[in-house]
Amino acid sequence: MNNFSKLSLYDFLAMLIPGFVILWFFNFFGIDSSNVVNDFLIAVLCYVTGLFYHKVIEYISHKLHLIRNVCLETRAWEKFQDKINESKDVPEKIDDFYVAAYYKLAKNGCLMNIPVLEAQEAFLRNMIPLLLFLIPYVGCNCSNFEYECCFPLFLTLLFVACIIIWVCISLKIYFLVWEGNHYLNLLNNEKTTY
Repeated sequence: MNNFSKLSLYDFLAMLIPGFVILWFFNFFGIDSSNVVNDFLIAVLCYVTGLFYHKVIEYISHKLHLIRNVCLETRAWEKFQDKINESKDVPEKIDDFYVAAYYKLAKNGCLMNIPVLEAQEAFLRNMIPLLLFLIPYVGCNCSNFEYECCFPLFLTLLFVACIIIWVCISLKIYFLVWEGNHYLNLLNNEKTTY
């Protein structure tokens, strides 16, 4: 699969948008943005802020076992087993098995749209904490909006939707790895061992 660059648009937006929201939250944009140099500087600062924020959220997510979550891996495994009408037990070290299956797919160029889903997952994971902090901030400062109670309510619904979509995308990624590994084994006439 030919990615247009190592820095995909999804990856770029996953860093730029949270960075913009963080800088907006701290009212950083009081500077004059009437010329291109300032606009470029703001874009770079948004990206760097977003990148730093992403790494902090990624670290916290690893510590809380939200990334490569065993429960989600197991659920995707069971869903995959239902799809192929088999009922193999969950691998004993499912996380190690997942990593091995993922790298096998990567080695054979069979990741398909998994990197795009991972970028979407990272974007949602980055936005969830921001939305959590924006809801009370906007709620306290919503006198600037025509419909004062609607915007915090919308952000709350968006927060819940982001969590649900994040879980669904995570399950889809695990499912695609199990499925890809299974069919790659079939293509290579290998006996699948778990």
